[in-house]
Amino acid sequence: MAKGRTPSPAVFDDALFDFDVERASDAGADAARAARRRFEGEGIPRDELRLCEAEGAEGNELPHCLKVYLPPPAGRFGMVFQVEIVAGLGQLRYIAFGVRHHPRESNAESVYEVAHRRLRG
Repeated sequence: MAKGRTPSPAVFDDALFDFDVERASDAGADAARAARRRFEGEGIPRDELRLCEAEGAEGNELPHCLKVYLPPPAGRFGMVFQVEIVAGLGQLRYIAFGVRHHPRESNAESVYEVAHRRLRG
């Protein structure tokens, strides 16, 4: 495997994932399902992971979170994962899927706002 392609294991919550996919466009749902199949089968290549800002400009707090852009390398959609340790091993727990950035006049939540709400309540 090429340098930087060592995968990180990902775990998905079916209810959260299904909810996000149901709200997505057809293109978004297709991107999410394809990514999930790949990530569950192979893990997430580390060179596709990006660090979320612990405190984003929009007021989102996503410490210990990583994101992927879908489709790679810089697609319109994204997934947010939280790093967790289980039995001494690291894994990435699915938090949210959605559009990365909406137009300013939109009232729709970005994937980062959804992740923030799920983590912070």
